Amino acid sequence: MTKGKKQPQASAKTQSPGSQLLKHEKVSFEDSATKPKATDEELNSRYAKGDIRIVTESARYSLAGILKMLQETVEGEDGKKELRYKLDPEYQRRHRWSDERKSRLIESFLMNVPVPPVFLYERDLARFEVMDGRQRLTALSDFYSDKFPLKGLQYWSDLDGRTYSQLPSKVRDGIDRRYISSIILLKETAASEEQAAMLKKMVFERLNSGGVKLGSQETRNAVYNGPLNKLCLELSENETFRRMWGIPLDPAPEQNDDEEAEETADESTNAGKRMFEKMEDVELVLRFYAYRQIDLFKAGLNKISEFLDRFIIEGNRFPESLLTEYRSMFEATVAFLWDALEAESFCVIGTLKRPTKIVYDPMMYVANSPGVIPHRAKLIARKDLLRSELAAMYKQHQALFSGRRTNFADTQARNLRVSEAFAAAIAKTKKS
Repeated sequence: MTKGKKQPQASAKTQSPGSQLLKHEKVSFEDSATKPKATDEELNSRYAKGDIRIVTESARYSLAGILKMLQETVEGEDGKKELRYKLDPEYQRRHRWSDERKSRLIESFLMNVPVPPVFLYERDLARFEVMDGRQRLTALSDFYSDKFPLKGLQYWSDLDGRTYSQLPSKVRDGIDRRYISSIILLKETAASEEQAAMLKKMVFERLNSGGVKLGSQETRNAVYNGPLNKLCLELSENETFRRMWGIPLDPAPEQNDDEEAEETADESTNAGKRMFEKMEDVELVLRFYAYRQIDLFKAGLNKISEFLDRFIIEGNRFPESLLTEYRSMFEATVAFLWDALEAESFCVIGTLKRPTKIVYDPMMYVANSPGVIPHRAKLIARKDLLRSELAAMYKQHQALFSGRRTNFADTQARNLRVSEAFAAAIAKTKKS
């Protein structure tokens, strides 16, 4: 694509794949901000009725009983056995504590150092999911299961190398008599699933407001877990997708504070590992699906977290048939872009070598559009044409893809420019 030359126009279908939504896919993003504020009388009435008020109770659990507690099963609504306490392993996998960090927790209990309580949500009567404290409970469960030896202890270093069953009897009895506290958000807190999700999100964010700030997807995954969220988790493990973003195929547990991280020649791998730890790769899969309806969300990317929250709430209710189509759609689009552009798929070709979200969104959007799908094989065969058109387009519209322009008009402009580049490449493949 050269400056001053009349450009082939992308077809309407290529420009607006969002208009080609599948059955049951459309999500409502109507803004409720225009709702009038409540009067003092209405506010007083709401407060007196207990509207939006957390109902909790406290409990203490003996460490010696943690393993048995986490293995306890009850009968679910479908008659099948399920765990009474759900740790949510899908969330857990992103924050795997090292043995040293697990050992420091055990040492805290040995010394009777106060440990923060875990926070449970009563998903059904006497059935709980762990909102905050998964790592502590997992570490205790692993310790009592002899899954790791103590390591890197500061004050009890003589115990390094020993598992729970190998501890001296008095030491073992001492830790067995310790307790971990919990705060339980009771089921009667919320009158509906929607309100429960809202309150869980609020509590979860505030519980985690100290220390290392959680990413949006980490919170979203903990609060809005459901079929679509699970699909995004699965697809984030796509090896081609991980290569495109420099995410290690088998990310390791966290590094120890006193242990130097293994150096890598590729900085994008370090960035990719950080993405994995914050679950940004899962968010990217979700963005692909939500972005299909970006023309319905007038705030553009300025309120991307709100956009994705609202999408996944409704998306978790999508029928299984739609999610099956979603899986094929993502896998086919990623495979096509890799075959056509490889590691440069989400880069500003010719300028920036690292992948960016501002390129990812329109590239995935257009590559999956009705105007491009029939021509994928030709574009792969003449990948030099597509790369050339995209490089010229990026050079001509550098500011648009710089990452600083995120309003609605900018998203539409990027979609159009990428569509034009694809259309130009498609036109040239027909002549060659």
